[in-house]
Amino acid sequence: MPSNNAVVALGGGRGLASVLRALRSADIPLTVIVSIAAAGDDGGDGRQRFTGPVGDLRRSLEALSDEEGALLHAIQRPVTVDGVGRHPLGDLTLAAAADALGGYWRASMWLGEQLGIDGAVLPATVDPARRHIEEVEQAQTGAVLDGPAHRVRRLRFVGDPIRSPEAAIAAIRHAQWVLLTPGALYQSVLSTCAVPDLAAALSSTSARVVWIANLEPDPCEAPNMTAIDHVHLLRLHGVRVDVVLHDPSATLTFDPEELATIGVDSMARPLRSPIDPGTHDPERLRSVLTALLAPHPAGTVGGG
Repeated sequence: MPSNNAVVALGGGRGLASVLRALRSADIPLTVIVSIAAAGDDGGDGRQRFTGPVGDLRRSLEALSDEEGALLHAIQRPVTVDGVGRHPLGDLTLAAAADALGGYWRASMWLGEQLGIDGAVLPATVDPARRHIEEVEQAQTGAVLDGPAHRVRRLRFVGDPIRSPEAAIAAIRHAQWVLLTPGALYQSVLSTCAVPDLAAALSSTSARVVWIANLEPDPCEAPNMTAIDHVHLLRLHGVRVDVVLHDPSATLTFDPEELATIGVDSMARPLRSPIDPGTHDPERLRSVLTALLAPHPAGTVGGG
């Protein structure tokens, strides 16, 4: 059975950080899961191998931390190490702690305790993984995207068998809500949610899986894709979506009736910043998420 209103947030980048800032003051059991996968075409020099792709781990810990804490300011500070280069101290600390404690998930839990955060920040994979994006014919995938030339970009993980921490799998299985946060579709969202163990947990959890949609199309990662294409692409990668939370005034526009035809609920709410229309407004996001995540009778999602 799900724990009392437990929430899991998956993603990365600024979108995840915005969601975490919105949830930080809420009295909600929260687990954050982020990718530590590097691009498959990234050669990975000694500096990258030393620190690992742990930026989202550090930034998520920062987002949940006391803004006035001395340790928080320390881990944000860039330092230069001979043979390694210039990195935020938090990245170097996570890498060293992972080596000492036996894994990045243990390192993140330890640093989170030092920062006094509520909840947990976990990597999507036990070890840093590599991701590769390839173009394939839609006929090979069963996809129904409207993209040009009937081709679709598919993400896959390469290397040794990819395993997720048991704590991350259990958090999804026992959550009441799972939030897929906005962000770069391949680099942040799919790199986290499409990890095989996590996608399997998403498919079987009794939680409601809510995708907080991007506000604008991504010209780099998702060119020429419509709003509904995004949902189809998530499903192509085995990522379940029950509800799309979107701003009806956004450039990336969803049709509630079109979502309903594929069994996905629409939740349209004002989310855009009046100052920067390409970003989510923190106060609007906080208000919507607080209402959404408040206890509701079984089967409701807080309105359409």
